[in-house]
Amino acid sequence: MTNQANSKLTQREREVIALVARGLPNEEIAEQLSIATSAVKIYLHQACIKLEARNRAQAVISAFKERAIDIHEVYSLEELADLLASLGPQAIQVIARLLKTKLELEMAVSEPKHTKQIRLYSSAFKSSLSTDNKKVL
Repeated sequence: MTNQANSKLTQREREVIALVARGLPNEEIAEQLSIATSAVKIYLHQACIKLEARNRAQAVISAFKERAIDIHEVYSLEELADLLASLGPQAIQVIARLLKTKLELEMAVSEPKHTKQIRLYSSAFKSSLSTDNKKVL
C-alpha cells in the first residue's frame, strides 16, 4: 500500500498520475478533478520531475515501482478482475502461482525466528509420525 507520508508526490499529483494511468487525456483529468487543464499539466510536470520521468507513461510506471500510487487508486477490484479474466485461464494460473510464491516469501521474511523454528519442529514431528505409522503397517 501507498504510504502517503513517505510518498514523493502530493495528494493531487497522485490523483493526476492515477488518472493518467487510466489513459485519460489532460482535459478529462481536469474535468474530473474540477481544475484547469493548465493545472493538470503543472501537476503532471511536477510529478515527472519528482519521479525522474521523461513523459507521462514513464511517470505512471515509476509511480507504481516506487509505490507512490497503488493499483487500487487506478482500478477497482472488479475492474482488475475483468482485466485478469481477459488474459485467459493459463495466465491466471501462472499469476496465482507467482502470487502464492511472493506471499510465502514475504511471510517467511516477516515471520519471527521462533515461529519459523516451531513450524520446522512441527513439520519434522509430522514427518516422523508418518514414518512411524508406515513402520507399524
